[in-house]
Amino acid sequence: MKLTDDISEGVLNVNRIIGVILGIAYGAVLALTIRMYTMIIPIYLAILISVIATGKIDSYEHGIATALIVINLILMEIRIKRTMLIPLIMFMISGVVDEVGNDLSDKGKIKGMLSLIFRYRLVLETTALLYSIISKDYTQWLFLIGLDLGYIISSFIVKTR
Repeated sequence: MKLTDDISEGVLNVNRIIGVILGIAYGAVLALTIRMYTMIIPIYLAILISVIATGKIDSYEHGIATALIVINLILMEIRIKRTMLIPLIMFMISGVVDEVGNDLSDKGKIKGMLSLIFRYRLVLETTALLYSIISKDYTQWLFLIGLDLGYIISSFIVKTR
């Protein structure tokens, strides 16, 4: 998704068609992952709601990826089980805090260690880790780590070229 972000924001000087293709690929891979591992629904749904609520779906490429995932969730007839409600709400609140904090950090309104926490969206990471420790199920946290590592690695590669 980071490459799609960089293309849509003009950071990478690449034809936007590549960004659309990457958005489709990202959406399809996540949709397939959610289909295969339904236990990650709370964390992903929380992330999805958080980015929509904070206005992060701000380009055509993001819209395509999000639409593919939402269509997949609808086609899967996703039902939120009672056991998913508490983690979903916890992750959603943490996700919104991270997104708002990240925006404030980007604008220079938050500085120092707190800025680093929001830059790497560690509020949701910490919440997912604590939930995983308490529930003795690390699926949510490992999924989130996978998403974030991909984003961080992509950022590093783009910045070092």
